[in-house]
Amino acid sequence: MGELHRALGNRTGRAAFLTYHAVSDTGPAFLHVPPEVFERQLALLRRRGWAPGTTAGLDALAAGERPAAPLAFLTFDDGYVDNHRDALPLLREYGYRAIVFVIPPMVDGGAPLIWPEVAEDQREHPEVMRSMTWEQVGEMVEGGTEIGAHTMTHPKLSTLHGEELRQELVDSRKAIIQRLGSCDLFAFPFGDHSPEAVRAVADAGYRYAFTQPGQGQTTYSRLTIPRLAVDIRDDERRFGLKLHAPARMGLLSPLKPVAQGALLRILRK
Repeated sequence: MGELHRALGNRTGRAAFLTYHAVSDTGPAFLHVPPEVFERQLALLRRRGWAPGTTAGLDALAAGERPAAPLAFLTFDDGYVDNHRDALPLLREYGYRAIVFVIPPMVDGGAPLIWPEVAEDQREHPEVMRSMTWEQVGEMVEGGTEIGAHTMTHPKLSTLHGEELRQELVDSRKAIIQRLGSCDLFAFPFGDHSPEAVRAVADAGYRYAFTQPGQGQTTYSRLTIPRLAVDIRDDERRFGLKLHAPARMGLLSPLKPVAQGALLRILRK
């Protein structure tokens, strides 16, 4: 398997796939990055010559083309309101673009981002855990952001089957197409997927889909592109290590605990 195809597996120096959630000073510990930290990360990307990752970049990588510069795919799950308020101005300032995965029913009213697994977080951080509105999503699109789907209710798709699974995927894509004209990208809630869910994503018409493996991920395809999470712990040094292909390879391997231990030892030096 060639290097450029492996780029879709987040395992080469040609592309890095990263997951963000909120860009805010407060929020659930592993679901937010303060704006000043995010700005330093963007500045580091620019200093090191990383270019913005887009669907066009995915197409090029999938076709085996070598990008002129390494591509940083900055993906944001859930569609937090601060993605518009705080992240978008910084993305514009530093010349980067985002891919944001939204939950259409929550965008309809700028509603609280709430599902069973984050109910307590939402109660503690209601001002953070709120969705953008469609007007704000539209302004992000005007600023170069690409919008993908993140289902209708944020379930674990491996627990759904048949028509229930299909509706989460088809209805969310349809809602975004009605508002924005297209929707080719999808992110699995919780990074959770199954062979049936991956087939359903393909049947729903998505061209690319993203996971976020908690225990490593050895295989991948256009519909199971693994990402690494970025959160409040990722200061400039830790974030910089995630831009190195060997670190990403380790964190995505079955030996992830070993890789995490090595990463911590490096950071303590």
